[in-house]
Amino acid sequence: MRRMQQVARFLSFAVIISILLAPSFQSSESRTQNTVYINVAVYPSIVPAIKVLEYALQYGWTIDGIRYQFNVSEINMKGAKGRGANALNTENYDVFVIGASARQYIHGIDVRWKNNVREFVADGGGYVGICGGANEASQGMLHPSSVIDRIIDAGVLGIANVYVNDDQEQEWQYLYKSSGLEGGVPIACEITDHPILNVSPDNPRIIRYEGGPGMYLADKTDPLLGEVVPIAIYAEEISEKAPIHFWKKVGGEWQIEGPVTTDLKGEYAAIATTYGKGRVALFGPHPEERTVLGGHVEEFLGRSKYTLFREDYLYRWVDGEEVDWSYNWWMLRRAVAWAAGVPDDELPPINDAEIFMVKPNVWHPALYVNGRYIMPAPWGNTIIGEMPFEISTNENATVNFYLDGRNMYSDSAPPYIWDFDAPSTGKHKIVAEVSVSGATAYAQMDAYLFNLR
Repeated sequence: MRRMQQVARFLSFAVIISILLAPSFQSSESRTQNTVYINVAVYPSIVPAIKVLEYALQYGWTIDGIRYQFNVSEINMKGAKGRGANALNTENYDVFVIGASARQYIHGIDVRWKNNVREFVADGGGYVGICGGANEASQGMLHPSSVIDRIIDAGVLGIANVYVNDDQEQEWQYLYKSSGLEGGVPIACEITDHPILNVSPDNPRIIRYEGGPGMYLADKTDPLLGEVVPIAIYAEEISEKAPIHFWKKVGGEWQIEGPVTTDLKGEYAAIATTYGKGRVALFGPHPEERTVLGGHVEEFLGRSKYTLFREDYLYRWVDGEEVDWSYNWWMLRRAVAWAAGVPDDELPPINDAEIFMVKPNVWHPALYVNGRYIMPAPWGNTIIGEMPFEISTNENATVNFYLDGRNMYSDSAPPYIWDFDAPSTGKHKIVAEVSVSGATAYAQMDAYLFNLR
């Protein structure tokens, strides 16, 4: 144990030195000339869905001879307040994205945070919110009934003229009782004739639901608030599609106390609007998350972080056809492009290209020595010596690997692996990308590399 602590202290020191001495680098996207870059700031969270959201947006497309590329980076609370080199303003970023997280509810109570985000959108910046990010952009809840409701209401931005329907004892239970990746409900949403979603290959469209809001018109008079246009409507009632229950242990036996009921059917699942000069797109369900087609809900006795790992009844979705993670990514890509002001006829076409870094990965940063896992590395992936970089993609195409913008290796057949052994010291950007049908999906990672050979 003591030896591991010494190793950790040494590596922490090495990482600090490497940051100070790290060479400047550019990602692979900068290689392409005559490209329209859309700078996207994603608000980070410990919720894994945020990393999936980033993967969905690490994307570029060509249409009518114009190349568009999302440059995706995370922005911290300081930046969201408009401070520092990466301040949230229209000079640095085109779109601000908040996904499935609760931290913005607290941060939104900070006047400087709230005012700067509002000013960013009013000045022409875009905003895309998913689940908690939709709650954050709204006017809050018309009739708050809990402490959490009141916290949410205190922190909302008010940049969309909608109230949210997201009750702690109703809709939120589909988050609290979810079993994680196996949880969530594939809910049908009716698509309307708006350029963000009107290219959908089917209508209604199945989108994963996991506790997000329904939205309905509010009556605020802020002159910056624009018309609210529904772009998707809940076509099913969540509690009817996936009936789950409140349970209680009585005399050592689990008994049903009553059903969880929701009331979202017919409400807005997604909307588009404006605030000042900026565009706003909001989703209650999760287009960034993997969903399934068919199947049914199943309750079981288990533990989760939402029950503080105490035993309780959770739910999972079973016996369905699992689709690619990217099944609905086109929705998010088109929403962000629309929010950035891309013309309607140049929004990204539907394309399900996806690529993930498997080893090492962004979910569980670790220390590796010559390809062998040693220990977690909360400061970021750290690689000493050689390392096989492993990639997963749903495309049967060539994967190109880049180190600080330089093409280092190409692999044309799975398993896609780059046996990294390049001399390097310090912090570097690793990118893997796959191109198909005029679209490029890329996976990026910052890592500390120490290879002195």
